[in-house]
Amino acid sequence: MSRNLIIELPPVSVIIPAYNEEAFLGMTITGVLESGFPCELIIVDDGSTDQTSQILKGFEPRIRVVRHPVNRGKGAAMASGVRTAAGEIVVFCDAHVLGLRQYHFLSLVLPLLQGPTRAVLGVAMPRTPPFPWLIMPILTGQRAYFRRDLEPLLVTMERLGYGVETFLFRCFPLRQTAVVLLPGLIHLIKPQFLSPPAVAKGYWRESVEILGTLAWLGKEHGTALLRRKIWPKGGFPKPSVFA
Repeated sequence: MSRNLIIELPPVSVIIPAYNEEAFLGMTITGVLESGFPCELIIVDDGSTDQTSQILKGFEPRIRVVRHPVNRGKGAAMASGVRTAAGEIVVFCDAHVLGLRQYHFLSLVLPLLQGPTRAVLGVAMPRTPPFPWLIMPILTGQRAYFRRDLEPLLVTMERLGYGVETFLFRCFPLRQTAVVLLPGLIHLIKPQFLSPPAVAKGYWRESVEILGTLAWLGKEHGTALLRRKIWPKGGFPKPSVFA
């Protein structure tokens, strides 16, 4: 058992999808490894063309690396990570987050063990409401699930790109979805580590893939998705932070 952790947890796999993340990937991986949280750490190099692959070699064998020969999109990277994972619980984490601590992972994992939660969405703090409360819980890259719940969804996940989070939000009932605050976690946005042309290209791709997923979900499930409220009646349960 890792330092300061007295809670018995099932096996946990932390999965980080990475595509051209040379700027902060090393710091994110170091944060996970030094957090003291017991987990296997899986990085999915989704066809990167920068120094991402070389950075990952510097951390082996402390991490497991899955490599896509070509870029297949975020959904495919997440699906490959789940297929590789040995953990009963999987935690997804973006490749450009700083300040990771053990309590961040506990905040994501413990609601699953308390039930009836099956999906946990983490919001980095501090942020200015109401934007993060209305949008970021759906699109956040920091999230946790039981692996068994994701396995039937993998074929669909791998073709949705950045629309994968929207799809996953639709898959789990609101009454089984929890939002937790992750105080002290810094989630960097594209303009902080990419060139202006790369920022524009990245946001365009995200928008197209998210809107495409919404259109597909609307066609498959009718207008119920569009009428669905983000907040359940009474709001999500108040988050707990385990330090």
